[in-house]
Amino acid sequence: MLMSTCENDKPEDRIQMMTRTEQFSKLLCELEHCREDEQMQKIEKMNEMAEEMKQSELESIFSEEQFNEIDKMIEEKKITMENACLLLKRIGYNFVLKFVWNRFFETSLLIKRFEAVMIEEYKKKEGRNEKLLVDLCESYLTLSCSFLSELLVICILVLLKVASKKEETEETQKEVEMALLALNRIDMLFV
Repeated sequence: MLMSTCENDKPEDRIQMMTRTEQFSKLLCELEHCREDEQMQKIEKMNEMAEEMKQSELESIFSEEQFNEIDKMIEEKKITMENACLLLKRIGYNFVLKFVWNRFFETSLLIKRFEAVMIEEYKKKEGRNEKLLVDLCESYLTLSCSFLSELLVICILVLLKVASKKEETEETQKEVEMALLALNRIDMLFV
């Protein structure tokens, strides 16, 4: 009696037979069941996949439900806000580079969380998490198609500070590039 090919395949082989969008969705679902270090590895893999995706693939990887699922994972402390931003800012970066307009972020619960945390972080006099604030601003601008005026001001101030860095390290240049890309998104939407 012959076994089906799938039964003989290792789980890794089955994953490779899936489309990139299916693989991406599977990894997204697995995030909540991983330790933080495993999450970082999965997020890096997801970001690499997003960079390889065509415009049509990118348009299909995030729905309102998926953004809401990330919000739920943050609420239940199954993923940190920092890890969520690590994923979403790179997704937003690819959205901008490949001219993807995804309106699901704006209707999700996640955007409300981002907005609240951005305002809260920005208003802090002491103990402000600058990196988180920058990541939130970049994610917000690259994933959104419209912006609240209060948040637009915050994002501009925060990202102009990053964009004005004079250091010439590779890491700093990447930070500056991302900040400028996010700021450019504002101009694209008001043309």
